[in-house]
Formats: sequence, structure tokens, C-alpha cells
Amino acid sequence: MKRAKLLLGMLGMLALLAAVVVMGSPYDAVMGEAPENIEEIWAIEDTRAESAVPLVTELENHGVPVAYDAAVNTFYCTLGMGNGEAWPEIHLAAPGKKQLKLRFVDDYRYDWCIDALRDGYVYQAIAYTDTEFSYFDIVFTGLPQLCFDTMGAEITKEADTPVRVTMAAYGEEPLVSSGRMHLRGASTLLFDKKSYKLEFTRERAGRDKKIELGVPGFGMADDIALLPCLNDETKMRDRLGWDLWAQLRGDDEPFGARKTAYVEVFKDGEYFGLYLMVEPVDVGEELALAGGSRLLTDSVYRTAALNFSRDREYYTHPHRENAGYELYYAPAGADSFESRFAGLEAYIGLTKIEDDEAFAARALEILDVDAMLSYALLMQGGAIADNFFNNMYIWAQPAQGGVTYRFAPWDLDVSWGFERHEIGEEYERWLFFPVLDRMLNLDAGGIRRQAYDMWRQMRAGIFSMEYLEEKLNEYTYLLGESGALMRDAERWGNYMTYPDGYEILTVAQMRWPVIDAAMEMLIATDGPLDFLTNSNYNQKAGDIFPAGEELFE
Repeated sequence: MKRAKLLLGMLGMLALLAAVVVMGSPYDAVMGEAPENIEEIWAIEDTRAESAVPLVTELENHGVPVAYDAAVNTFYCTLGMGNGEAWPEIHLAAPGKKQLKLRFVDDYRYDWCIDALRDGYVYQAIAYTDTEFSYFDIVFTGLPQLCFDTMGAEITKEADTPVRVTMAAYGEEPLVSSGRMHLRGASTLLFDKKSYKLEFTRERAGRDKKIELGVPGFGMADDIALLPCLNDETKMRDRLGWDLWAQLRGDDEPFGARKTAYVEVFKDGEYFGLYLMVEPVDVGEELALAGGSRLLTDSVYRTAALNFSRDREYYTHPHRENAGYELYYAPAGADSFESRFAGLEAYIGLTKIEDDEAFAARALEILDVDAMLSYALLMQGGAIADNFFNNMYIWAQPAQGGVTYRFAPWDLDVSWGFERHEIGEEYERWLFFPVLDRMLNLDAGGIRRQAYDMWRQMRAGIFSMEYLEEKLNEYTYLLGESGALMRDAERWGNYMTYPDGYEILTVAQMRWPVIDAAMEMLIATDGPLDFLTNSNYNQKAGDIFPAGEELFE
């Protein structure tokens, strides 16, 4: 009998513990529903004094922290996407506030959840004790949230700044961690809405070490880049580029596609807008994916405009003004400038070979043609104008006494018509990649047919209107139905308050037939082609069609 009572007592304790985990601590103030009659709220006011400061600045929903903007005294509670008209169960509580009472003033249940998220409905609530009261607002959102506190320090590009980080997504375990941040980017540094690199850390042996954590709405990561998408009103271009690259090269192979996810960011208790979380490239990790020995032998460089190259050693481009190659990774023992850039020597040497036959033979010997074509055709199809002389990784792999070069993207924001002047108003121009263009012009190793077949395969897949519309609809849903794009527009003055991928569709409709025509010219012509012959190192794009000819009349 005693054993049965003991067992029942243990079960009761477990049930209590489970309830505490799910519903919160018994010492937390729990949000009550809105009254049927507003006079109940007036009665609270009549018998208490209004507090000069908010009585509640922290809330949790089912134990998950809720973001707070102190300047407007508003909480932003993420409920995830896909709720439709029905509301999920909401359990808001103020941690550790036993003597406080919370109550909705507005009844959110009169609205459809999908409308409240999309249009950012603001609901008023009241917090009160026996002697005082204060009001606050609640907005329900759809996207994950990332809050970071700089503790009064300034975040710079030059050094890491310690921060405290809280991340939440509905239905997932929250992340609370120390971290370090620095500014990233080049032209984005001129704007108030900055781009950041965040690393999650934990103190070990007296030092902060980077650690891998489960990031709500994103997955396992030890660091993330936060892109403000400043110049992209659609907020879709970067994410679309990485999704397409994932279809071409996968996300598990070295220098494959980056994970991406939308998130709403709060900086030092202030709503800071919509960001794109992107998994940064850790070159060492990418090389390790190809085999541990690669860390000792391989080199990685990035093409870059030198006016933006500030913190990395670089090699000046031999033919192009204000361009060069940034050093991202050098092999073990590379203790001099010459040794650190030795992996680039064969690639640079290609640009100096004048004899066509010798050039073709050497290019086929050292270039991974399949990797180069998949990279280049993605750039051509997406009008990604900034990723040959800038933002292109060159991976040098020593092999059998020689070297093999592969290529991968670093950033994909200047795409889908973002800079129209780079490719012409009608998008009827070829983006120059001089080494590849020369190979195509010479038809080295039958590369024209290889390019044609790869392009046709892309046109049946990632460069079909059906696939593009599917991806744009996905982003439109996330950005629009979550209410995030609208809030970002209100915060930063963007003109686009509801997502619209029409411009991207328009670019595709006009751009893809141009590349179709270029591919047909490749296999229908035995000799040189003007749009390839005219490729040079001081241009970004050139006319595919002879003067006076237009694809679109």
C-alpha cells in the first residue's frame, strides 16, 4: 500500500513538473483573456495608479522568450506559419512575476490568425498589481526571432564584440547563448541597417570558444550571417540564388549551397527589421569535407574589387583595373606572399598564354570544366552580374603534380536585374568570364556542346518558369503572410510593403530566351562568335547580337 502511495506521489510530481515545463513556473504571472465588458478594465484603472514605467518587460509563450521593443512598449510573439484562420494555443507569462497580473484588453480571438499575422494587428494588454497598472501592446508574427544585446558596446568591422543572444521560433526549443559579432560587407557599412556576422560562444578554459547550437528555424550552426537585403526590395534575390545553386551542386559537397532562412531581428531592445540568415562559408570546414589532407595542400581565393578589399591579403589582377584576388586560405607552411599565392599561379598563367592551341590544352588540363560551366551558366541565367570579377571563389586543388580549379559563389545579391546597367536595359548581354569565354570560342574539348546540353537541362529544371514561380510563391508566402516585410518597410521606409517577385519573373522571361539564342549560336557556328571574341578584362557584359539585331522587336 505504501509503495502504491509512493508511486502515485511520484507520478503526481512528474505531472506537476511536466505542467511547469509546458505552462511555465507557478511563480510566473499568466496572461488572462480579455474581459467580456471593458468596464472590468476601467475598474482596474480606477483603483490603481498608472505606473511611470512598464510593469512587464519580459514575456514567454510556452516558455519561449517573446521579443520586446522597449521604445514602443510592444512585444512581438512568434506563432509560426500555417495557422490559417484558427489560433494556436497561446500561453503568455511573465517569468518570476508572481505578484503581477496580466490580462488582454483586446480579444485577439475575434480575428483570424492569418489576418493578424499578415496585417500586424496590435492587441493591447494590461499589467497590474494591487496598487498600480501599465499598458503594453502585443503583435503576433510568423517568422523566427533573433534578439541580441550588445551591453552598451559598439559593433565594428575590425573586432568581435561580445553579445547576448536569444532566438525563438514557435514550436522549437529557444536558443540562449553568449556570442560575438562584427560588421560584415562593404557598401552596406554606409547604411544604418547593418550586415552582421554572429558566432555562438561558450567559455572554455578561460576563453570564449565557438560552439555549434540548434538555431531555431535554421538548424545546427556555430555561426550565421545576417544580411539586411538593403538594395533588394523583394528580399528574394539572395535566397533564390542559393536555392538554385543547391539544385545544381547540392548542399553537402564542398562549397555547396548555403542554408538560408528569414528572421526578424531585435537589437538592444529595438525592432531592427527583416534579415536573411545565411550559413557563412568556413573555408577550412569546406576543405575538410573534401578530405582532411586538403587542409594542408589547397588554396582558396576570392575575386574582389580592391576598393572593398580591406582586411585580407590580395594579388592584383594582371589585366583588370581595381580588381584582384583575396586570399581566403593558404596551405600549411605558406609563410610568404609568394607561397600563399602559389596556388593561383597556374590560373593567372592562363590569361597570359597567347597561342590558342596552347591555351586550350592548358585550360582543359587545370580547370574543372563541369564545375566551371554550372557556375557560369547560373550567373548567366540569373543575370548575376557581380560574380566573375567579384564574389567568386577560386579553389585550387593540387592533384597529380599539377592543380585543378573549381569555382563557387560568395554572394548572390546583384542578380535578377538588380543592376540593369550592368547587362543592358533589355537584358540582351553576355556576362564576361574571359577564361571560359575563350574556351567556348575555341570549342576547347567540345565545350560548346557540353555548355549547350547543361543549359538545356537547366531550362527544363531550375530555369523553367514553373520552378521559378514555385520558389517566388514560397518566399512571397513567408514574407507576406508573416507580416515581416510590412514591418521592415515601416521600420526602414522601403517602398515595397507586400512581397512581389514580378520583376524577377520579368527578368527571367526576357533573359532566358537571350541565353537560349546564345547557346544555339554556339552549336550552329564553327568559328568564333563576336560576343565571345569581344570578351575582355575591363568589361562586365557585351552584346550577344550584332548591331541592329534584337531578339525582342
